[in-house]
Amino acid sequence: MKESEGIYRLGRFIKRLVIGGVVITVGLMVFGYAVFMRHVDARGAWQAAARELNGGMLQYGERVEVFAKAFKRRPTDYYRASNGLLVATNERLIFIGISPSDKLRSEDAPPRILQYEFPNDTLLTLKKRRLYMLTAKGVRIGHGPATVQDFAASPGDEESLVKLTDHVNRRLDALRVEAIRETRIRSGITALINQPIRYVVRRGDAISSIATRFDTTPENIRAWNNIVGDRVRIGDTLIVKAEGPRP
Repeated sequence: MKESEGIYRLGRFIKRLVIGGVVITVGLMVFGYAVFMRHVDARGAWQAAARELNGGMLQYGERVEVFAKAFKRRPTDYYRASNGLLVATNERLIFIGISPSDKLRSEDAPPRILQYEFPNDTLLTLKKRRLYMLTAKGVRIGHGPATVQDFAASPGDEESLVKLTDHVNRRLDALRVEAIRETRIRSGITALINQPIRYVVRRGDAISSIATRFDTTPENIRAWNNIVGDRVRIGDTLIVKAEGPRP
């Protein structure tokens, strides 16, 4: 009886401890969200992102094709929005945003730039979806299984994000079709190269001279053609390179 009562008290203590920990954690998050974090002005963030983009971020030959005003919510920012621009260029997909700062920082402190980059290749994926508890239209961008990021359209700019997503997906579809075509061409060329090479015996030829001409040995030519001895006849077709990968 005493043992059961002790287990009950221990369970009740653990339960209270867990509930208390959850309450403290939520309280700290609410306190930090309300006291320390500043909101980022969306219009100012778009302008700052444009300055970053035009201030030397683009590489030589890189050009902007389409962009959309977007935002991202991160747990490290208490899920406050980092507003910025999602930009599709001819070489990559870039998000440039301004991360919310805390109220302990000076008003004159430079903004914290939030940047994500995704190269344009067949590993890139864009999927439209509702984000942040279904409150915003957005896109989930992935580059392989390890790199996945969500970006939501700024209010009133949903169509721009849809346009950007469709634009990039059309280009990715074309890249994948081209990759399949190149793979088939390479496979065909490899199969052609790996076919056996044949030679028609002419007057004056011998197995040894034919082997020297095709950089092989008389023994190989005999084995490939089921020849016993050294006699060959004019007009015979001999395999001088067996089927298989070429060095």
